[in-house]
Amino acid sequence: MIIGISGMISSGKSTLTTNLVKKFDNSEMLLEFNENDEVFNTFLRWFYEQKENLTIGFQTYIIENHSSIFVKKISEFHEKNKKNKVKGHFFLDRFSLEHYIFAKINLAHKEEKYMRAYDLAFKELITESELPDLAIFLDLNFETFKKRFFKRDRSVETDNWEKNKNYFETLYKNYKSIFIQLCKDYNLKYEIIDTNNLTEEQVQKEAEKIINYYASKNETNN
Repeated sequence: MIIGISGMISSGKSTLTTNLVKKFDNSEMLLEFNENDEVFNTFLRWFYEQKENLTIGFQTYIIENHSSIFVKKISEFHEKNKKNKVKGHFFLDRFSLEHYIFAKINLAHKEEKYMRAYDLAFKELITESELPDLAIFLDLNFETFKKRFFKRDRSVETDNWEKNKNYFETLYKNYKSIFIQLCKDYNLKYEIIDTNNLTEEQVQKEAEKIINYYASKNETNN
């Protein structure tokens, strides 16, 4: 299965995705972005520094970059899995559809034509083949988000917290509801894990139960 690990910034997606790849044989993952992606990191820094007139360029770069890498990686993954008796899963650390959430929030202050333009690009670039068979949403409250946000200590984020506090609050307030609506619009299966009082190990156990349940259903249907 293609499985999207979803959720707000600092919800634990990357940690869970990495651990699940280790747990399930012959599985692979695609991170949301490469830590050494100079273009992404520059855009991100400019975004948090609130440079003007870069929002739609940043959002378009993200979906174009993620989409092109996904197509290559998933093709390689399917080819390798043909040779394995035990079929692995392909995990996505946030999948392409979720970037629509950021665009909707980030372009809200712009003229409507910008969101219309992004909509057109999004619908052309994101195809059904990129959507996961299952999405697991890691839910958390705002205080937990803030605690984890500062704990992971990415300077580009924490150094600009006060400048972007309203943005993070707005993103948090809308993220889950827009995610659920997108899943309904695109007919995606999704499950939600409340991570607030769970350890990383407990979150992983919950995710494993969900994955095994859907995997067994797929085998039965096939």
